[in-house]
Amino acid sequence: MPDILNKIATTESPLVKLLGDFDKSFVGYVYGMRFDEVLVLTNDEWKHNVNGLPHNSFLVAAGFNPTKIINADIIDQEVILLRVIEPVSLPQDNDFIRTRIEHHQRRTSTEKFPGDVNDGIDPMTHSELQAGGLRCNILGTFYVENGQLRLGSDIENFMTLSRLRAYKPTGSALAMIVNHVNPEVREKAREEAKKAGFTNVPSPINIGTVRYTSTARMHRGKDAELVDVLIQPTDFLARRTAVLGMTRTGKSNTVKTTVSAVAIAAMKDNVKVGQLIFDVNGEYANANHQDDGSSIAEVFPQQTIRYRAIQTVGFADLRTNFYQECDQALNLIQRLFKVDKSPFSGQDLDAFMSSTLEEPDSTQVSEHTRWKRHKAVFQCILYRAGYPTPTNFTIEIPIAAALTRQITAWGQAQDPPVQIATPTSTHVSASDASAWFEQLRQINIAIKDDQSQRRVPAIGLQSSTAGNSWVDPTLEAFLNMLARENSRKQSFGGWRAIQKYRPYHSPQRAADVTDEIINHLEAGKIVILDLSAGPVEIREVLSKRIASQIFERQMAIMNEGKVPQNMVVYVEEAHNLIGKKAELTDTWPRMAKEGAKARIAFVYATQEPSSVHPNILANTENWFVTHLNNDDELRTLGKFYDFGDFTKSLKSAQDVGFARIKTLSAPFVIPTQINRFTPDALKEDIKRIKEKMQPLDHNAV
Repeated sequence: MPDILNKIATTESPLVKLLGDFDKSFVGYVYGMRFDEVLVLTNDEWKHNVNGLPHNSFLVAAGFNPTKIINADIIDQEVILLRVIEPVSLPQDNDFIRTRIEHHQRRTSTEKFPGDVNDGIDPMTHSELQAGGLRCNILGTFYVENGQLRLGSDIENFMTLSRLRAYKPTGSALAMIVNHVNPEVREKAREEAKKAGFTNVPSPINIGTVRYTSTARMHRGKDAELVDVLIQPTDFLARRTAVLGMTRTGKSNTVKTTVSAVAIAAMKDNVKVGQLIFDVNGEYANANHQDDGSSIAEVFPQQTIRYRAIQTVGFADLRTNFYQECDQALNLIQRLFKVDKSPFSGQDLDAFMSSTLEEPDSTQVSEHTRWKRHKAVFQCILYRAGYPTPTNFTIEIPIAAALTRQITAWGQAQDPPVQIATPTSTHVSASDASAWFEQLRQINIAIKDDQSQRRVPAIGLQSSTAGNSWVDPTLEAFLNMLARENSRKQSFGGWRAIQKYRPYHSPQRAADVTDEIINHLEAGKIVILDLSAGPVEIREVLSKRIASQIFERQMAIMNEGKVPQNMVVYVEEAHNLIGKKAELTDTWPRMAKEGAKARIAFVYATQEPSSVHPNILANTENWFVTHLNNDDELRTLGKFYDFGDFTKSLKSAQDVGFARIKTLSAPFVIPTQINRFTPDALKEDIKRIKEKMQPLDHNAV
């Protein structure tokens, strides 16, 4: 009976399965052990049998006989997960080296090339000389609890005289290791998926296959079984993800694969997950030769909306219509002027650059009336500065009876009397509105001069409130900007100071671009902002404004006790946005640090992790790291998780897509060859999903 039970256990025990084909996967004996590392005695024959032991490869160590697992002591019923770090010397290595040197010195001139297996050494000596040591870091301990396989992140005990044997896992055994998720983590993922609107936990994403080294001739050869690396989609929702590496080493490919995986996972459950990509170099909005000639927009044609800051076929306009969104326009002009080294100056210009056109509540009648005047003059300033007006655009001007009476009275008091032409409509062309306000300004100045001469309060045109001027200080500054002359009749730059910002204005846009983008995201669309075209400043100014409003909108929804829409935000050149000197109260650092609370996932890509704010790095849950070429960046990375095991290979291996991945669900770093972004395969996946959907949802893609 025990033999039968052992036979069953040998095929069914998850601990035995972790050893793989244990008759062939054996690679050595553990001869030294600490709580964080083990030393393994191996030899060339055992390494030859398993096609080598690459740097950073996984090993497993067990102290039980896999054919008699039932008889194993309880203390031995575990499997320790190891990572190969480096060779170490054995106590007898000096003798071995001396013997090898003496053997080579005795060779004749005819022995220039290797001979038989023993290479001229007697079999017994050859067996002794091929022994060597390996230092391996301990990644954790697999054990069975309540019938489920679990992985602890350390070891519970170590033996001085260890019984542990080491094995190299491949195939299904390796897949069990790299794709293991503990039961409580799976349950947490189920809860997170439910919160995100999924009916079930989304299927894992096949992100790539295990790859240990740049030289992959044996462990990834044509006869080798490639092992898929799966990651959990819920790891990325409302989390921070770093994509680190030098240019052209696969960062954009990783982001495209992630965007596609999230979109497909959401599509399967008909869940809305908006994705926003700040595309600095145009890599995501446009097809390139690396992606088989297709882009994200071509894979998800009905789900993707692309924006540019210049008119382009197939792209929505990223710019604001300054005439319709005056508050946004003035705010943008002020930000551009602030970072610009402008030659223009003056008191009225300063007042203009510090004012606001935010609309007050319409119940505040006086405030709202003044705002309408300011807005109208601002539109005239735009017109004078050469900003193209929308088709059939008119400006609403103030022609209240009280104002008209004052103007008429002033005209009649002139010698000879002047007939003032008053517009017959409150909505006139930009040209007529500009002329009207310039005339009002001249009349107001003339009235103030006359009042000064008569030694009465110089208020000019009077408002409905006795003793108050109709032309308030802000309106006065705006009128002077329009006329390019201050109240002392001295010329200054006026509207010329804002002429250079005309490329940011779009006369064709009908709605606020930020509201439009947010609506797309709430509908579960993929929105790509192509920042490679148009004015360079748009990267900082417009991007920050859009990001700020998205963040504030999501936080407001959360503070109302509601669950915000799931969103994923992707940014390139992240060190410029969330740098180590950035204030954590600024928009981008706040989104990276606090956005998770408001269901905003933040994916940032950079080749300079050392320049990213340390607080944000410390709170990053998911990591995709390719080649980094200097020690400063590697030292920064080495502070996190077990990336310190990979510093040498990250510096030397420059293979595109060769990444080291650490996700929220995985307790250790997995060296992975990222799958290439393959549009044709993705289109087939989408087609199959659509065929399964009942009823067919034509808005899914």
